[in-house]
Amino acid sequence: MSRTALRICPLCEATCGLTLTVEGTRVTGARGDRDDVFSKGFICPKGAAFGAVDGDPDRLRTPLVRRDGELREATWQEAFDAVAAGIRPVVERHGPHSVGVVLGNPNVHTMAGGLYPPLLLAGLGTRSLFTASTVDQMPK
Repeated sequence: MSRTALRICPLCEATCGLTLTVEGTRVTGARGDRDDVFSKGFICPKGAAFGAVDGDPDRLRTPLVRRDGELREATWQEAFDAVAAGIRPVVERHGPHSVGVVLGNPNVHTMAGGLYPPLLLAGLGTRSLFTASTVDQMPK
């Protein structure tokens, strides 16, 4: 059974309106939402390919943790535990600035994304912060 869902594209900061065609749990089509007050039906190629991106068989759908030299599926709790166990030795050996934080999509689309990064950065003590601006625009 096919249905239509109106969503905001999570792929960049433009937050374009999407009209998605959904069959079951699978996105089978994406086009711009003509009634969206900002994008007025216009979307980029990433938004138009949203169904293909969402349904890509190589897309990660669960955290991966390296065990015995191999990446294996894990629960979120196992993934967070692995980060907690691995980050302290890095900071102790190389200092707090050896840990980099990348902020971008979809982080910038949530209230939590605005509230928690400053706490994370302060807790880590790192100034190694990267965003789309530092990666794409600062070199220019």
